[in-house]
Amino acid sequence: MQLAQIGNDHLKATFLSYGARIVDIRMAENDLPLILGFPDSMDYLNDTAYLGAIVGRVANRIAFGKAKIGSHFFEFDKNENAIQTLHGGAKSCAFQNWQIEQIDHMSVTFALSEPGGHMGFPGNCHLKVKYEIMPPMCLKITIQALSDKDGICNLASHPYFCLDDSSDISAHELQINAKHYLPVNDLSIPTGEINSVSNSQFDFLHPRKLTQIVAGKEEPIDHNFCLSETQTTLREVATLSSSLSNITLTISSTEAGLQFYTGHHLSATPDGYNKCSYKPFSGLCLEPQAWPDAPNQPGFPSIFLPANTLYQQISCFEFNMK
Repeated sequence: MQLAQIGNDHLKATFLSYGARIVDIRMAENDLPLILGFPDSMDYLNDTAYLGAIVGRVANRIAFGKAKIGSHFFEFDKNENAIQTLHGGAKSCAFQNWQIEQIDHMSVTFALSEPGGHMGFPGNCHLKVKYEIMPPMCLKITIQALSDKDGICNLASHPYFCLDDSSDISAHELQINAKHYLPVNDLSIPTGEINSVSNSQFDFLHPRKLTQIVAGKEEPIDHNFCLSETQTTLREVATLSSSLSNITLTISSTEAGLQFYTGHHLSATPDGYNKCSYKPFSGLCLEPQAWPDAPNQPGFPSIFLPANTLYQQISCFEFNMK
């Protein structure tokens, strides 16, 4: 495993080749870790929460670990409850050691090749992720994939954000530019419905505090918010801020969906930054990606990737301090 650090005078980010992970982001003027992570890189080898990892070939869940691609049915590794596929399977790209293909002061590129049939997915697939620091304090993530056979692809970056040192997300306020979300069943698989956020706890069209969720007065969230029906040009999709630190994160992305996860399944991790073991609600995830279980949901935007066709998504995470 190799560590890599990039940055400018305002923002620094550290990465680990195992899972091509973001393991630390900090502002120069404030030594506060802005994501959850482990000071000891070896602790990532036992991580089951995907801290900072690139997840895929298909991020999120595939119902019953099965999907039809073209005229053929495929079965994937069932690594969640032995029933369904989560984030590409038990030995997906999040749990492999990527190669550092390029690095300089402001950017690093990781690459990984997966053989056809890996975790059940067809085609030899070449993955790349490029992390760049854009002035003044923006982390740009470009993820690409290319396969020699028709397949499905939906990659995502999976950091857990906490913009203050309070050890949970209570003081955070979130806005998501989505008028619809996907309700899920008991296994967190979308039901197929596309619901309006109006008059529900999923309405984040205006900034909303997360205090009630952490306090248990509202249900935790692990749902896809529908930003559009296709990939688009880069546009602002969400804003997260903490009233304790006055730090704001603005997320822009090309993706059709944003998975918002309140981190409620975190528990009993090794010591993270500031010698804190992470617990439920220690951090939250905002993951630009395609809509989950798309191959089994005819009403959802397709994640079909034709052979020898480049998959690409771009997301930008811009930090500011008031």
